[in-house]
Amino acid sequence: MNLTVDPNTLGVAAAAPNLQPAIDAASRELEIKFACDPAGLALARASLLLQTATPDGPAKNLISVYFDTPSGDLKAQGLVLRVRRAGRSAPLMTLKWRPSEAEGPFARGEIEVRARSLQPDLDLFDPSVAARLREIIADRALEPQFETRVKRRTRLVNFAAARIEAAFDEGAIVAGERSWPVCELELELKSGEASDLYELGARLAEILPVRLDTASKSARAFRLAADETAKVVKAGPLQFAPGAMLDDAVAAVISSTIHHFVANWAALREDEKPESIHQMRVALRRLRAALAMFKRALPCAEFELFRAEAKRIASALGPARECDAFRNLVEEGPIAHLGARANFEPLLRDLEQRRQAAYVDARALIDAPQTTAFVLRAQALVARCGWRNALSGLELACLTQPAALFAAEALERLQKRAGKRGKNLVTLPDEERHEVRIVLKNLRYAAEFFGSLFESDRAVHAYLRSVARLQDLLGAHNDAASAESFLGATEDADAARAAGVVIGWYGRDAIVADEGLAKSWKAFRHSKSFWK
Repeated sequence: MNLTVDPNTLGVAAAAPNLQPAIDAASRELEIKFACDPAGLALARASLLLQTATPDGPAKNLISVYFDTPSGDLKAQGLVLRVRRAGRSAPLMTLKWRPSEAEGPFARGEIEVRARSLQPDLDLFDPSVAARLREIIADRALEPQFETRVKRRTRLVNFAAARIEAAFDEGAIVAGERSWPVCELELELKSGEASDLYELGARLAEILPVRLDTASKSARAFRLAADETAKVVKAGPLQFAPGAMLDDAVAAVISSTIHHFVANWAALREDEKPESIHQMRVALRRLRAALAMFKRALPCAEFELFRAEAKRIASALGPARECDAFRNLVEEGPIAHLGARANFEPLLRDLEQRRQAAYVDARALIDAPQTTAFVLRAQALVARCGWRNALSGLELACLTQPAALFAAEALERLQKRAGKRGKNLVTLPDEERHEVRIVLKNLRYAAEFFGSLFESDRAVHAYLRSVARLQDLLGAHNDAASAESFLGATEDADAARAAGVVIGWYGRDAIVADEGLAKSWKAFRHSKSFWK
């Protein structure tokens, strides 16, 4: 049985439908990028993993000019238009876009044509692509937005069954008077197995002083030009084609969660945005929930290995998230209502000290070789469809079952588990309530993953609202218990007094939440099962 995962069956990024069908057959490039300093780049060039019998060619000076309308119409559609010249060669005009999250964080869509000059000429593209681009920009002119100036050395490396181009870049992104240094190692798959590209990247990360960076030069340049930092990224919806199989669903869900995880690294690195930590932990929880669901049908040992590693990373990010969450709790609750009647400054100072230490650890964690290896090897699992190895003979047929059938069975099972564990919910002790909350989280993730496989968007959204409401109410008890554990660790006497006020405040919130819990539980139990 020859089973393949077709990216176009897994959903397409926002920009792509605007150019269909012209881009369906367009190339997808797979590229891993590592940021480093010049010393790290020199070590990469000398690495035995990147050696080749053919000596490097001369370095090329690449000048790339990026174009858009003054109002950023192409960027708004997720499109990037670039014209590049390498030395004295003829220019190349390239249209790029990010494919769907279902293809993971390392895929790029690309159409490239030879140009006549460094000015874009849309007529050089396929007529349908050119027509759609003109529709997007209307009568607005394309103007240079920024440029990159890079000295690049390249070599072709054979690794296992893959042929990979290694590019060593040094230069700068220039946007007006602002500039951003570039020092990167890029690995692009030219032929062979994608899983070998990811394995090479993982091995390099384990031995070189480099850090994984999934942000493109253009994304950084747009931020530089606007004097902005990276935004926090939430999980996007998955859209499956009619007839999508379980095999497709496994690949799409794992890739989308990995994409969600790494998409928030830049927001942490550049600006310590609190929500970035939260979204990374959500991504890892979603991945763990998905792997647990898939393991019931596909006894793949690697699923458990990745679940364990995702749990380790999420737990290590926990202290930073706790500091952010409790600072918000203090500021939005007691401080907002009590104001000067209580002194919360000692507690806030204590929280800030703990937060700063936790953020140092969080940044070190995402830059750690083990975290990069986790990401790349998870994507390698998807590329080689490693779950198939756990099956043999007729068992492989389960991979061709409709994804909707698997989803309905998983959702039904989780809903029954929630109903069983939530019996007499209002009178359950905190530990058992927490178990109910975990099941509800997994149920909500499953509904988010697979909702598009079913016909009624309205029913899916209504169901998700009922589950989310229950999670929030149960979360009030969890907040109270966590506040007592977390804030009780403070040693300063003044901070401890303020912590007592906060603990009491959230204890009261838990009591108020209980008043609506029975009604929300009843609404959930009577909500329509959209998968039936």
